[in-house]
Amino acid sequence: MTRLFLTAGAIVATFTTGAMAQDCPGSGDAEVGIIEIVQFRLADGVDRDEFINAAANTMPALCDTDGFIGRVLSEGEDGSWTDHVRWTDADAAQAAMAGSMENEALLPFIMSVDPDTMTLAYQAPIVLE
Repeated sequence: MTRLFLTAGAIVATFTTGAMAQDCPGSGDAEVGIIEIVQFRLADGVDRDEFINAAANTMPALCDTDGFIGRVLSEGEDGSWTDHVRWTDADAAQAAMAGSMENEALLPFIMSVDPDTMTLAYQAPIVLE
């Protein structure tokens, strides 16, 4: 995660550990149409390392999902998490979300999230030239 601070007219970037990027094989040429941003905290009693393992184990199922390109999972210093998920389009993202509880490969990850803390947003990527 990168944090930017404006100090005396200069921008200073500080870096913290915790960002884990995962892309599907062969997804390098896919055009990102929408970014799904899921912010949450872990459910009570969930071990951080077990959660990271559960997140990694979702990748084969996600890579088999139409429209999924990849994700970056990041961890805040305050214990918050953000899953930045890249999709080819909003329809694919929303269809995957609707069917996620039926996919047994995703359940350990889903059950690790405290649903009362979860927020979900979709944003269009901006290409900087």
